[in-house]
Amino acid sequence: MLSALSLRRRRRQVSRDVSRRSGMGFSFTSLAVRGGTRDAVLATLGLRGTNTHEEIPESDITGASLPSGWYLVTANRGYPAFAEDATLKRLSQTAEVVTCFVEEHVMCSAASMWADGREVWSVMHAADQGIEHLDTKGSLPPVFAPISERLRAEQAAASGKKAKVDHIFDIPVEMVAQLTGYRHDRVMPELGDRAFEVLATTDATPKRSWLRRLLGV
Repeated sequence: MLSALSLRRRRRQVSRDVSRRSGMGFSFTSLAVRGGTRDAVLATLGLRGTNTHEEIPESDITGASLPSGWYLVTANRGYPAFAEDATLKRLSQTAEVVTCFVEEHVMCSAASMWADGREVWSVMHAADQGIEHLDTKGSLPPVFAPISERLRAEQAAASGKKAKVDHIFDIPVEMVAQLTGYRHDRVMPELGDRAFEVLATTDATPKRSWLRRLLGV
């Protein structure tokens, strides 16, 4: 089982590797926050609204209020510094935070939940570690078991390790969907055509130091 630090390093390494490639597929990080206002969430993340909206989150960073009561922040193309532990710790002091990381170019996915200033659980799949690879940590939510059992059964039915499809990839993604009501690859007409506000970084947006970028930590 990978440590929390190893999981974070793995996500960043995947983002760097994919940045050197071309091709289609989602490269996506999101934070869903329940228990904090939009303004409070953006202030903690060092982001600001632009009053520009889009139906699908195609801009680099967007935010949306979900019908389920969560406020969602999405980031395309990479693993943003505002999704790092120090920021998640602050953000989760007074709210619940569910994170999702998807890199379809290399079939890597991850999910986690933070509350009371700490990481409660995390789940990560990296296909280059094996198509049935899944690392888990912490007290997993009740949704995990039925999702895992169903998708592992689908993987086995598709020839398991020899399959040309990767159902295990969907375990973290489906967990986030059931917990927050949002899945990045599904159309949600109920959100309307102006659901996602384009967000901009500010001087307060967290950034990694040159040394941390060099070391990949």
